[in-house]
Amino acid sequence: MPCMEMSTDRARWDHRHADERDLPTRAPDPFVVEVLDSLGEGAERRALDLACGTGRHALLAAERGFCTAAWDVSAVGLEITAARARERGLAVETREIDLSLPLPGAEPFDLIIVVDFLDRRLFAELHTWLRPGASAVLATFSEDWPEPHPSPRFRLERGELARGLPVLDTVRSIEIGGRAGLWARAPGRPRPGGA
Repeated sequence: MPCMEMSTDRARWDHRHADERDLPTRAPDPFVVEVLDSLGEGAERRALDLACGTGRHALLAAERGFCTAAWDVSAVGLEITAARARERGLAVETREIDLSLPLPGAEPFDLIIVVDFLDRRLFAELHTWLRPGASAVLATFSEDWPEPHPSPRFRLERGELARGLPVLDTVRSIEIGGRAGLWARAPGRPRPGGA
């Protein structure tokens, strides 16, 4: 029953994010920061923070000049993202999306960021959402993570991201301390100033 699972998942994340409403924005993932430093300013380029939570990476991309979208199942997380963007004078377009369902159509992106979200089906489709030469950046937990959460089913196997993603060319991968990261590019030449 996908609808039941979706509403349960949404309620769980809404509850969790409500507890974060008055907390400071968590620091962005260091691997994502490193990749964005390499990409430079995002003027006239489109970025998507997929499964954005409370939007820490969407805010980072917007600060770097990307026209940024933030998608998540949690309306509460998206409200927090939008409020934090307004406080900083940033434009971030939020959209409530259940990532367990087929993704809606959208114009391709120059950068897609996915942090602390594991859906191998979705990872296999990322190339369809990228312009030629555009980048995907993923960072999440691996099976070596020392803490009890997330559960093992939401962790990557050792070396899994290092093997890359379908169609995309690996630029860099890391795995250390129970965290793994991948920077990959879609084949083809990026548009001028592309990510």
